[in-house]
Amino acid sequence: MDIETIMAKARVPQQGRSKASFERMLTTAEELMTQRGSDEFTLNEVAKHGKVSIGSIYCRFDSKEDLVHVVQLRVLERVDTDMLEAIAAAQARGGGLIDVVHDLVQSVAEVLRRYADRMRPLMLRASGDPVIAAIGKRSYVRTSEAVIDALLTCADEIRHGDPRHAADAGFRILYASIARYLGFGSSLDAAGEGDWNELKSDLSDMLAAYLSTRPKARPLPA
Repeated sequence: MDIETIMAKARVPQQGRSKASFERMLTTAEELMTQRGSDEFTLNEVAKHGKVSIGSIYCRFDSKEDLVHVVQLRVLERVDTDMLEAIAAAQARGGGLIDVVHDLVQSVAEVLRRYADRMRPLMLRASGDPVIAAIGKRSYVRTSEAVIDALLTCADEIRHGDPRHAADAGFRILYASIARYLGFGSSLDAAGEGDWNELKSDLSDMLAAYLSTRPKARPLPA
């Protein structure tokens, strides 16, 4: 399902009073998910806490799932805006490969941590909701492409024969490690393990070492 279809299903109002009510629905649903760490809330709770009628919610959304999808879009648009700005700023500051890697790791990690409480319940839901999964993948790809492009400004220092492949592999490892620490997806049991600043430092050192080391030659297939 594309973004336009998701927004069309929300039946976004055009008039001022209705738009204010619609905003309260979305804000309240986001707050309930953030507080509870899951999507375990009802539309009646959204109506009560958001001071809107249950009828007005069903006037805008056919189901709770449609409401959650729009909430996720809003959250990830904020994440993407902050993330791409942070990555662009790190790229603009420049420096050698080690400096750029440390700057990028810091930037990506801190934006994800800032939004972790809002992203966590959505990522937990993603395994059973293909729409949530697709929206999340779209956001991930945006970050991935921006980080890879920033790393490739130091391509002459990357020792791998395929610098883009190396940058992509490095980012996937980086993101997975941060996601595990923050309790995204199925890794709630590992959330918060270790020291946050040490994790960022270790990931920066490992990524810089990986990119600046020529890989071992792989044996030819039999």
